[in-house]
Amino acid sequence: MRHPKPRLATTQVNQRTGEWWPATFEEVVVELENIAEAAAANDSLLLYRGHADRRWRLDSTFVREFKQRLLQMEPTLGFAEQLRRCGDLNCTLTSLLLLKFGSLVGPSTELIKVAEKHGVDPLFELMKRYQQYPEEDPLPFKGTNLLDWSRSQDVALYFANDRRSDAGAIFVCDASATGKTLQIITVAEILSKVRDQMLAGTANGAPLLFSPKQQIAYARAKNQQAVYFAQMELRLDLLEQWRLQERFQPDSTIIVKLVLPERSTEQCAAYLASKGVNADHMFPDLQNKAQPITQTPQCEALDQL
Repeated sequence: MRHPKPRLATTQVNQRTGEWWPATFEEVVVELENIAEAAAANDSLLLYRGHADRRWRLDSTFVREFKQRLLQMEPTLGFAEQLRRCGDLNCTLTSLLLLKFGSLVGPSTELIKVAEKHGVDPLFELMKRYQQYPEEDPLPFKGTNLLDWSRSQDVALYFANDRRSDAGAIFVCDASATGKTLQIITVAEILSKVRDQMLAGTANGAPLLFSPKQQIAYARAKNQQAVYFAQMELRLDLLEQWRLQERFQPDSTIIVKLVLPERSTEQCAAYLASKGVNADHMFPDLQNKAQPITQTPQCEALDQL
């Protein structure tokens, strides 16, 4: 999308971080509508993600786990410049990802049969399942390199406000400005290419957008209007990667970060409740556990981006 600017004079822009700081929750809604209108004028496709703490980075659960468990880092911190340039760090992160999803865990026989019958990607479905139901991840080293996004700004607002005690954040990504990043080959093929890149000492590339037309249907993912970006270059979070990309695209903005003000939790919750967006809507299977992937699940064709 063309460079959006705040509609309200009271919305402050941090020149160092690029964050937009609306003064109130009502002004957050105004600025979200402002960005959506700017995107519509350019046929841009917006995706949203909410964080209950504005300090959280656009890192996958896999990278956060690596930082906390192996380096004892605060997950809100990025890798130091020396580490970001370090090929050994890239090899370590990539090797762990390949070890987990290449050797230690994989699709069950039943899931593979479903994949063959319905034309879904079994390894993507396994990763997606771990994203939606992290308690099913069998390894002590949790997570995938996927990040959940939504087509709905209300879904992002829900997660930005859920159990929030400080300032939250809404990330708005123009998926159409990220370039040719839509996933077109299977996860297994992608991981094979990643292995080759690692051995050649090259970076893993830009984030990949996953929104296959044919997917296993889960009510939770459907209500959350979920799509997924894969964090390919594990040394940089998605915000850092897209900010770097924007330098070479002077006519377009990929991502905007709005800060959800402190002491706006109740207003946000009331706004979402008026639209029927609550825990029951977001997690419709919370009481009745979703059908396990070891059974034959329902598949459906979803609209592609």
